[in-house]
Amino acid sequence: MNLLNTAFRPVVLIFGLALALVPSAFAHAHPKTMKPAPDSTGPAPSKISITFSEAVEPKFSSIKLTDLDGKSADSEPSAPVPGDPATITLAVPSLPAGTYVVHWVNVSVDGHHLQGSYKFTVR
Repeated sequence: MNLLNTAFRPVVLIFGLALALVPSAFAHAHPKTMKPAPDSTGPAPSKISITFSEAVEPKFSSIKLTDLDGKSADSEPSAPVPGDPATITLAVPSLPAGTYVVHWVNVSVDGHHLQGSYKFTVR
């Protein structure tokens, strides 16, 4: 048993060291700040903004806005914020009262893909 422990100790040590040195390899760009906030109620926003936990690839990351029936409520494509590779925004037209769904997709700079959605209500 002692020989077995001695033989596997370097393997376990190397594996643990590798995990400690490359945590970003397991990272994804999760939404950190969303405006308007999920499940919020308030006045119609002029834009939607999502800041992710790490930089995203602008060509492969986007925000779309729909009503509850899935009808598009935006008129222009989303865009990255100049100088802030972790934030994308979507300008939205004047929105009537109702509930809307923000759909987001991102690809982080390390290639990981995530997507999600959330609702907010305009009063």
